[in-house]
Amino acid sequence: MSSTLKDRVAIVTGGGGGIGRATAIALARAGAAVVVTGRTSATLEETLRAARQAAPEAPGAFALVLDVRREEDMGLMAARTLERFRRIDILVTCAGVLRAAQKGPRPTVDMAVEEWAGVIATNLRGTFLADRAVLPAMMGQRSGDIVNLSSTSGLRGYAYDAPYCASKFGILGLSEALAEEARAHGIRVQAVLPGPVATGIWEQNLPVPPSEKTLPVERVVDLIMYLLALPRDVVLANPAIVPLRAQRRPSWRAPGPGAAVGREGTEP
Repeated sequence: MSSTLKDRVAIVTGGGGGIGRATAIALARAGAAVVVTGRTSATLEETLRAARQAAPEAPGAFALVLDVRREEDMGLMAARTLERFRRIDILVTCAGVLRAAQKGPRPTVDMAVEEWAGVIATNLRGTFLADRAVLPAMMGQRSGDIVNLSSTSGLRGYAYDAPYCASKFGILGLSEALAEEARAHGIRVQAVLPGPVATGIWEQNLPVPPSEKTLPVERVVDLIMYLLALPRDVVLANPAIVPLRAQRRPSWRAPGPGAAVGREGTEP
């Protein structure tokens, strides 16, 4: 795999933590030049330090403090990457939220428009804007890989998660449509559908307790790296990855008295 990805230029959105951080580190370890984006400079710097420690010989990684919800920011993401490396070979879209800020689980009937819009803006609009931003460079190269993070929540809807499920269904549809458009240009578009993953996104679900069935982040990253290393004449269509068995995680804070029990989990 390292020979396949060595010296390729990869952008990872949502690179400040969770699946995004782990993906950036894995790409650096494989010899790729990595650009990480996110909204918080401190967490992005932590990712860069970890990537450089894991792969001191890899091409220079750098971070961009940008917001996937903003069209101009995604344009800047592509422009700055091209200025530095002259090409864009890989995009992995990991930026995502489970709920609007400071909002817990709630039924759709009680949901404000702003809550709905906030989740859709980051997860679906952000994926669209990031994908669109890198396409001109990839089309000019007649090569490229885009991996979009959907979810098993993009296959089945869950109570109290309407905007999240809608966004992940949307990412799946976007990815399939874009794959049909881009294949003639030598661009491969694939989606990954994780089940519950052990990341900090669970904090957005309180007071509902985290699932006891979670995937280590590394398992999802293994799948992403596998997709990127596939021979150019094949794709893996919408692979879902779910945990085999329960893994208790006692470090998480217990829900308050009388908290509703929600579904088993989600991925970031």
